[in-house]
Amino acid sequence: MSPVTPSTHGAGRISALVIAENAADSIARCLRSLSFADEIVVVDGGSSDDTASIARALGARVVVNPWPGFAPQRRFALAHAAHSWVFACDTDEEVTPDLAGAMRSAVADAGATTGYRVRRRNQFLGAWIDVGPWADDYQLRLVRRDAARVTEASVHEGYQVDGDVGTLVPTLNHYTHPTLSACVARMNDYTTLEARDRANRRRIRALDPLVLPAGVFMNYYVAKGCWRAGVRGFLLAATTAMYRSILYVKLRLLQTTGGRDARS
Repeated sequence: MSPVTPSTHGAGRISALVIAENAADSIARCLRSLSFADEIVVVDGGSSDDTASIARALGARVVVNPWPGFAPQRRFALAHAAHSWVFACDTDEEVTPDLAGAMRSAVADAGATTGYRVRRRNQFLGAWIDVGPWADDYQLRLVRRDAARVTEASVHEGYQVDGDVGTLVPTLNHYTHPTLSACVARMNDYTTLEARDRANRRRIRALDPLVLPAGVFMNYYVAKGCWRAGVRGFLLAATTAMYRSILYVKLRLLQTTGGRDARS
């Protein structure tokens, strides 16, 4: 399917964009929360489950594009938006009614503003984490289509815009890391992708995978206050430090072997 030429009418219209693959367990909640949008576009990377059929049943326009990577898929979705404003939502996220209303009001009277950050409220192992770094998670998600570009990153990609950026107060619910096994699986995938992006940056020394993650743990657990979240706060700090350790191991392998041994 070819890219869409954005509508020149209705400057306050919103295209909600969702990139998905094998997300049948979560996509319905996500799409139902996007009913405020003027269109919902789901770009499916080639799911083997019912992701695409669920999306169509809930009124989304589904475009299938074999998975090219996070940033290219995000750009592909942006090119298929029909309206002047776009809102990016992941399949494990849910727009609250207050945020939906705030977005409608924002685009109706945006003036010179070209984008809006929203605050994500994150779950970890089934509980909300309202302390530590996760309590201050602002993401640029609502943008003018003609002012937006997708950052160059294999993972943790996002939007950048030319112009003024505002902030919306209501929250975007993020149901991430429902289990430790899901957390570890994502950690393995994401560290492989991030290591490829960072391989030509600072040289990783032999002790870095051991020493530097210890500082990450102390920063999260003590300085940033994750200890206030009990066992989940401890596990969040520990898995964040583990992520950094695995990332540094993969980076060192890439830097010392040219990638021959840096497999996920």
